[in-house]
Order: sequence, then C-alpha cells, then structure tokens
Amino acid sequence: MRAATRERVRSAAVRLFARHGYAAVNMRRIATEAGISTGSIYRHFATKEELFGDLVTAAAAGLRATAERFRDSRTPVESLREFTGEFLADLRGEGDFVDFFLLMHQAFTQGASAGPEAPPSVRELVERNTELLRATVRLISLGQEQGTLRPGPPEELAICFFAVFDGLVTMRSALGEEGTVPTVSTVMGLLLKEGGDV
Repeated sequence: MRAATRERVRSAAVRLFARHGYAAVNMRRIATEAGISTGSIYRHFATKEELFGDLVTAAAAGLRATAERFRDSRTPVESLREFTGEFLADLRGEGDFVDFFLLMHQAFTQGASAGPEAPPSVRELVERNTELLRATVRLISLGQEQGTLRPGPPEELAICFFAVFDGLVTMRSALGEEGTVPTVSTVMGLLLKEGGDV
C-alpha cells in the first residue's frame, strides 16, 4: 500500500510539474492531486526537490539501460526497431508517459544550459542522455557497415531519429488522441537503407 501511494504521489507530481511548471507547484497541491493528506506526502518525500530528484533519477536510469542495450547490440536494425516499438506503444498507452517525457525534456534542456550549476540528478540526466546519443551513433555506424542503414553522418541520423520522438510527444501533448502515432515501419523508414527491411 505504501508503494502504491508513493506511485500515486509520483504520478501526481509528473502531471502537475509538466502542466504548470515546477516552480508553480507545491507539496500541498501534489498531495491533493494524489488524493492524500498533506502530512502523508512527507512520509514519502521530505521535499519537493527530493520528489523531483526521484523522478529525474528514474529517467536517467532508463536512459542508461537503453544505452547499454544499444552498446551490447550486434543487430542495429532489430535494436532500433525494438526501441521504437516500445516508445510508440508508451506514447499510445494510458498513463503519464507524455507528461513525464515533457518534464524530463524540460529538465534536460535546463540542465544542459546550467552546466555544473544544475542539481546532481539533472546533471546525471544530461550525462545519460549524452551516453545514449553516443551509443546510438555507434549503433547506426554498425548498421551502415552491415549495409542495413542508410548512408550519411551517423551523428546527424541519430539526432534526427530522436528529434522524431520529441516531435511526436509534443504533437500528442497538443492534440491528444487526435495526434496520430505513426507505425514502427514509418519511423524506421527514416534510418533504413532504401529497399531495406522495414
């Protein structure tokens, strides 16, 4: 029950931070959104900063896990297709995925510009994002060597690949259910060599 309440608090914080901004939200408002008393929220998180740090740490762990999957892969097309499928399924699904992604995107952007002044959890998020980008560049280079991914600078292709996901989340946030989520084949078509397996 404690774990379920903690998860409700995290979900409430994600929604409120993403929709109203971190500075505009206090612990009382998060508690109300989560359906618990203000006193109860402090049993789970001592401060708003701790709660936000917990969310950012979870995002950084996800980025690290994906980077490790990409680094360990010898099958670039399969790895990229699997990642794309998971991301698009989350985007279509219920829950706080869109709000969480937007919140972490904002944290990443602010952390990247703040540099060493950013909170430790945000600096970790920036580092893990960079790690994932490097792993993706390596994976794309490998796919090009294997003749399955389109030619071109791997760094540019990796940036464009992730920019697609950023754009899709933004459109889903703005348009809701009317924001069309493309198929895995459509997204993978951006990377695959012409005539390759979609």
